[in-house]
Amino acid sequence: FDTSGEATIITAHSKLAHYLGMLTHAVPIESQFKNLLPDNLNAELVLGSVSNVKEAVAWLAYTYLHVRMTKNPLVYGISYEQLLADPTLASYGKDLIVNAARQLRDAKLAVFDERSGNLYVTELGRVASHFYIRYQSILVFNELLKEHMAWPEVLALMSLSSEFENIMVREEELPELEALLRGGAAPHAPKGGVENKQGKANILIQA
Repeated sequence: FDTSGEATIITAHSKLAHYLGMLTHAVPIESQFKNLLPDNLNAELVLGSVSNVKEAVAWLAYTYLHVRMTKNPLVYGISYEQLLADPTLASYGKDLIVNAARQLRDAKLAVFDERSGNLYVTELGRVASHFYIRYQSILVFNELLKEHMAWPEVLALMSLSSEFENIMVREEELPELEALLRGGAAPHAPKGGVENKQGKANILIQA
């Protein structure tokens, strides 16, 4: 592993004290990889570097998540008793991989044979990996996508993608969003209006 690195932080002045505190107090940076494990496992499947649970557990052992789990297990829901019983966290890692594989299977991104532990990528899995589509979005598409849909329905479906979950709707933006509707840049008015994140995403996709 690398022992040093450089980073540039671009942030609002109000957050400056927070980041300075992290530097001066040496607060460890924890991994968020656990939340993104299904998508990253899918990427490894598509690359061909992982084809079963055993290989996936070995791959997981090389991640920063594994490093932090051994250093600060409580943050990741691991008790010290579990760490003593499983110092390499191989068993815990296997549980994480199996759970992620089941999520991929539910989203039809992979075929998972639990008896053998083998994993097989699907065409949908390739598409999701190549275009960086989260498995949560694929779950929504699988549930709501129909063979025949009008453009407003397609746009409404796309705006439900989990990729837009962090979009914020600000009051000062509403006149601009309404102007895009009136001006024809967004010809299809979102069903729920522009006052929510789905409506904002819908208009921005069109514009």
